[in-house]
Amino acid sequence: MDKLSAPIELYEWTRTTGQVAGRANFRQKIEDFVVEESLRFEPSGKGSHHLLFIEKRNINTDIVCHKLRRFAQVKPVDIGYAGKKDRFAIARQWFSVQLPLLKEIDWQVFNDDEVQVLQASRHDKKLRIGAVKSNQFQIILRNFQGDKNLLQTKLKQIEVEGFANYFGEQRFGYNGDNLTRGIDLLTSGKKLKNRNLQGLLFSSVRSFLFNHVLSERIEQDYFDQLLSGDYVQLDGSESGFMVEEPEKEWPRFQQKDIHPTAPMPGRGKDSTGNDALAFEQEILLPYQELIARLESKGLNTERRAIRIFPKNVKLNWHNDQLLELCFSLPKGAFATSFLRELVDLQIVRNDENTLKQR
Repeated sequence: MDKLSAPIELYEWTRTTGQVAGRANFRQKIEDFVVEESLRFEPSGKGSHHLLFIEKRNINTDIVCHKLRRFAQVKPVDIGYAGKKDRFAIARQWFSVQLPLLKEIDWQVFNDDEVQVLQASRHDKKLRIGAVKSNQFQIILRNFQGDKNLLQTKLKQIEVEGFANYFGEQRFGYNGDNLTRGIDLLTSGKKLKNRNLQGLLFSSVRSFLFNHVLSERIEQDYFDQLLSGDYVQLDGSESGFMVEEPEKEWPRFQQKDIHPTAPMPGRGKDSTGNDALAFEQEILLPYQELIARLESKGLNTERRAIRIFPKNVKLNWHNDQLLELCFSLPKGAFATSFLRELVDLQIVRNDENTLKQR
C-alpha cells in the first residue's frame, strides 16, 4: 500500500496526443462552461412522473434535488435524475418528480436565480442514473498562449484516433481529497453512516486504478492497438466480448465500432485473457491489497472503454486569445479529459480565487 500512501499527482496521466498546444484560463466565469444533457428516450406525455428540463447555475445536482423536494413536498425517493453535473457551470439537465396522478404544479413558480424550468412534461417512469445519451458542451478558454496550428492538428488527430477516456478531476475531489479519504477508509476498515458518500469515495479509488491502467497502456503504445484477450465494448453500449483474434476484429476497431476497455477493479472473474490479462495484472500488481479491500466491500469489477470520440466539434476564435470549443460526448465521458489533451488548463478556483494548473 506504500505506493498509494504517498501524495498522488492525479493530473499527469499520459496524453494520447503528446505535447499540448499551449495553455489557457478555464472556468474564469460561470458562462465559460455550458453543458446540456440529452436523454435516450422521449417523454411519454402521460404518467405520474413530471420530467423537468432545468437550467442550474453555480449549484450542484444534489441541491437542485433538495429544492425540488421542498417545493413539491415529496420524499427523496420521489426525485430522479440521469446524471450529475458540475457546480461551477451553466448546466441544463433532466429531473423527474413523482406526484399523485391528478396533482398539477405550476413549475414556473419554482424558478429563482439558481434554477429555471425550461421544459416540463409527463412520463410513466422515474428518471434513472444512466439514462443520458450524450452531453453537449460549449466551452470558453481565455488568455490562450500557444500554437494555434498545433491545436487544430491535435483536434484532427483526436477525430481519427480518439482520446483517453480518463475520469476527470471531479471524480477525485478538490486536491484529490475523495481519493485520499477513500484509501484511508479502505485501509482502516471503517464504515461511513452516509452510504452514498462511502460509495463515492470507493468509486474514486477505482477510478484512480482505471486511469493508471489506461495511462500505462498509452505509455506502452497499446492505446491504438487490439491485444489478444482484450475485452471490447460496442460503440454506444456497455455490451461487449473478448477478442481472441485481434487481426479479425481490427477492421471494426478502425471503424470505431468497438473499443478496448480497462478495469474498475472489484469482485468477479476477469473478462480479459491472454496478453491483455497479463498486462493488466502486471500494472495492478502493486495495488493487490487495495483491490482485495474493494472486493471485501462487495464491489464488482466493471469495465470502461479506454477511448472516446467527440462529435460535432467546432472551434471558433473570438480573438487571438479567446476561443470557443463546442462538442458532444457520450455519457460518462469528462469534458476536462478532452480539453487536457489540447491545452494546460489554468483553473480559477472559485473558493480561493487562485490559479491551479491541470
